[in-house]
Amino acid sequence: MSEWIAKNDVGKGSLDEGGLKDKTGTSPPIDIRIRTSSVASVDSDDQPPVVKTPPSTYYAGSMAPASLPKASTTKQLMLKRAALTASASRLVIVLVGLPGRGKSFIARKLELFLNWMGARCKVFNVGRYRRHLEGSANADFFSSSNKDAASAREKVASLALADMFTWLEEPMTRLGEVEDWAGVQDSVAVFDATNSTRKRREKIKAACNARKRHPVGLVFVESVCDDEGLLEDNFRLKVRNSPDFEGMTEEEAMRDLKDRVKNYEMVYETLDDDDSSYIKVYNLSSKIMANNIFGRTSKTIIPCLMAWNIGTRPIWLCRAGETEECSVKGRSRDAHLSERGAELRDKLGVFVRERSMRWKKEVDGQGDYMPSMGMVDENDTKPSSSDKKLGKKFSNFHGVRLGSGVAVVEGSDAAPCKIISSTMPRAYETANYESSCWVEQSSHLNPLDKGDFTGMEMGGIKKEHPEWYKKLEKDPFRTRFPGGESYEDLVKRLESVIIDFEQQIVPVLVVSHVSVLQCLVAYFRGSPIDKCTEIAFPMDTVVEMKPVKGGMWQESRFSLISPRSRMSTLDDASVASAMSGNSLNMDDLEEALGQTEHPIWEDPAHTVEGRRALGGFAEVEGGEGI
Repeated sequence: MSEWIAKNDVGKGSLDEGGLKDKTGTSPPIDIRIRTSSVASVDSDDQPPVVKTPPSTYYAGSMAPASLPKASTTKQLMLKRAALTASASRLVIVLVGLPGRGKSFIARKLELFLNWMGARCKVFNVGRYRRHLEGSANADFFSSSNKDAASAREKVASLALADMFTWLEEPMTRLGEVEDWAGVQDSVAVFDATNSTRKRREKIKAACNARKRHPVGLVFVESVCDDEGLLEDNFRLKVRNSPDFEGMTEEEAMRDLKDRVKNYEMVYETLDDDDSSYIKVYNLSSKIMANNIFGRTSKTIIPCLMAWNIGTRPIWLCRAGETEECSVKGRSRDAHLSERGAELRDKLGVFVRERSMRWKKEVDGQGDYMPSMGMVDENDTKPSSSDKKLGKKFSNFHGVRLGSGVAVVEGSDAAPCKIISSTMPRAYETANYESSCWVEQSSHLNPLDKGDFTGMEMGGIKKEHPEWYKKLEKDPFRTRFPGGESYEDLVKRLESVIIDFEQQIVPVLVVSHVSVLQCLVAYFRGSPIDKCTEIAFPMDTVVEMKPVKGGMWQESRFSLISPRSRMSTLDDASVASAMSGNSLNMDDLEEALGQTEHPIWEDPAHTVEGRRALGGFAEVEGGEGI
């Protein structure tokens, strides 16, 4: 008989809340406890055995292996989930919503993000087809009683749908009768229209289901907006930019748009088909509802929809400052800032404070909504009185670290800024421009991992591993360093970083390294991600990305330390033509330098030795870069 006994065997031991105890009062090892917990005890000869199960196994969860479900209902649910989780290389995202609900904003953000992630993504805007075929239209064109107009609207929707499927088929057509599509790039089509009736949506669903040989996944995304202030802003943005309202005054255009919305509201049917996969976005991400969403869609699209907002905050990107130290095989990752690096840090602090205050004044002047960021508990989720109304101006800022990771300089006139750096000492020291600042360190922002080649010069790699180096030259984006990463891997690592940036409502400062910043700039520009290795990112420069209406970003560059000291070989006229005020004109500067190529894998300019060797930009051996 085991020494480990059940609680009701009085006098021999006891069972406390954490598990069984022996006669000495000590608990047995966990493996013995599990083994003996199912031992049957017999109270009398004529009674069946009773299994004694300690409460700890009940509350901690069963230790028995999972088995296939037996109930027919559960089986059906699992089969449905399996079907919806299937990894289709083609996906159609159908937007649903009344006019002025931000559908085109969502479409452009989806296109930007998914292309950056490496998929083929394209928006098919039915309104563009309608304007091309029918010209501009007033509210009468969208009335359900206008049969001719209704027929024309169906025609243009069908044309857009046909073009969408043709585009989706293009990779398959190029590959011919190949049966293995594992290597085919994912394709995502965004069908941007009101799609306001069940009949229209069922037509789209049937067209997708008809693609049997090369299945097409389908997800509906409905944008619901009932916030009057947000609707008013959306309407005014639409009438100021849409060709439909050309020649009208703004007030005339607003009346026409509101009449158009009323026509749609008469026939509008919200998404409620629980057999379909759909996501509902309320008031541009204040609330999300998902139905039958599994697999990659839930992993990628839902976090993005929750993050995207129409705030005006800028994002500042900056390379870590110059360092003094070099290791024997390149530059040490533990190197600290040189005198010039410290100068960049100080000037970066001045830049961030000035630009943050300018942004704060702009927001205050517009009466935009900003939450209170005063002295609050990090875990307190109750809104303060200043958070309850739109149009409330900034309250005083006193804290230096807030629950959201936002740092502010002490004082009632301070402005907020979220500061993030890599975990490399040179990056943290560059970002930590003031003792009162709190800098969030993230390993996601660390340089590209060169694996077995860490610390080696690119010239040495080329000499010792010529065959691998040829692969790198042929495809620098997808070639993985042995035991390390490729740029393609780096983009996946940065996915959560981009979502974090997008969800911020205050300015963000990012201090990182060439490889990371190349990927980030490619996202904000909307440029092909597989060409990101060609993007130049100079030292001692801040790249500012500001959101513009419609979901894209506007880029500006500011040289914090004059490039004059890096261009001793250039005449004054060449330098002057490359500079415009405080903003650096990179195209003119590169032309003045006579430079056509940029370092892709090296980062020698971080070191004093590297800077002396290259005079600013040209690639040289030495330094671990990226």
